[in-house]
Amino acid sequence: MSLHTTVFSELNRRLSNETSISLAKFDTMAQLYRFPDGISMSDLSSALRVSNGNVSGLVNRLIKDGYVCKEMSREDRRSFRATLTEKGRAKFEEALDVHQNVLADLLGTLSPDELSNTASLLRGLAVKLNEGPDHDN
Repeated sequence: MSLHTTVFSELNRRLSNETSISLAKFDTMAQLYRFPDGISMSDLSSALRVSNGNVSGLVNRLIKDGYVCKEMSREDRRSFRATLTEKGRAKFEEALDVHQNVLADLLGTLSPDELSNTASLLRGLAVKLNEGPDHDN
């Protein structure tokens, strides 16, 4: 928890100071960046692991900033798709540089092997946690 708090706080502080976007907006934009043709609001909610209400609020704030547009889905007229605007893509790429610099600053003292081993351990832990208690053996 201490590691998470340190990294999260520094990422949020630097993103806010240097790009005027929060880490929550960055995470939302990162998902949208992965889907240039847009992503449904429910899929975005699942990808971010937050409620539909939280996603709607974030997307609405990003729309107000001019970084995202939202339109009715062509496949399902009951749902909406969110897409980064050109301004949003440029802002995300700027923020991505800051994000990478922060991580380099925080983790720069680790050797490549230490970094690789740590990432591998964390990925393995994430897989185990996502499997849940019913998959122990």
